[in-house]
Amino acid sequence: MPLPSVLETRPEMRAAELKIDGLSVLCFNTISGEPFWEVAYPRNPEHALNIIIHELDSNDEFVREIGPPVEGFPVDPGVRTIEIRLTNGSVDHFADFPNGGPADPNFNRKTSSDENDLGWMIDLADARNELLHGPVTLMGSDPSKPISLARIRHSLLCTLKPDEGPAKIAPRDANDPAAGIEIGRTNGEMVGVLLANDQGQIQFDFQPAGLTTIPPLDYSRDRRYLIMMINEDVEDQVVKNDRKSNREFVRGDLRLFYDHVIQVPHPKDLWAREKPGFTLTHGETHGDCHPTGFTGRTLRP
Repeated sequence: MPLPSVLETRPEMRAAELKIDGLSVLCFNTISGEPFWEVAYPRNPEHALNIIIHELDSNDEFVREIGPPVEGFPVDPGVRTIEIRLTNGSVDHFADFPNGGPADPNFNRKTSSDENDLGWMIDLADARNELLHGPVTLMGSDPSKPISLARIRHSLLCTLKPDEGPAKIAPRDANDPAAGIEIGRTNGEMVGVLLANDQGQIQFDFQPAGLTTIPPLDYSRDRRYLIMMINEDVEDQVVKNDRKSNREFVRGDLRLFYDHVIQVPHPKDLWAREKPGFTLTHGETHGDCHPTGFTGRTLRP
């Protein structure tokens, strides 16, 4: 997977490359001592979370698949936490990236030329007043609205590139993009790296134990991995498009975060332009379902 230069040029050993896509919320946790990325995956029945792993050589060439072919490791809906860490991981990169990746404090999605800025993500905390959905309260644990929360240590993330065409934000109850305000482009998939001081292991811990298991992966300067964590649509796309489309726009999954992650007085919809001729294949998500951000300090209430 070609990496943006902001990731490719890091001097630390690269234990793995990351791809994060689909229904998810990313937050850079800065309240727990050593910072790390949190990724909340709502376990909505219309989505399935899979972790697909490829072993790569030192030139990023494919060597073999790890685990079940094609589908990878399905994450059981009962999994509440996922811990990914390196036995010899680095935190040096956080001195250069205190926000966990490139983040211009003056980012403007209508004028920015940095395709890799974290600011392309819609921010559920609404620090830039794009959603205008009112005060935000993080939801606690609710068995009827389960979330799998990943903690990805020793990682650096960025936007691969923004999607094509501007998006609109509209009141959720309006069910109409014409009621929305155009905000500019939003992010596509998010990519990253796990950075190490020296060779070691990538370790995975799923809780409760026994529902999903991935064995430790040995990494070195001659062996690294591509780890893809994708919470992708499982609903038939023809049915979904017919239900969600309106003229040239398709309704995104922003609305689902108000049911699983946050509570606000004025929930919103995101409407994105449909990609002409787009065909869904495995490992891809529909254009309306890319990661969303949260610029608070943690996703834990």
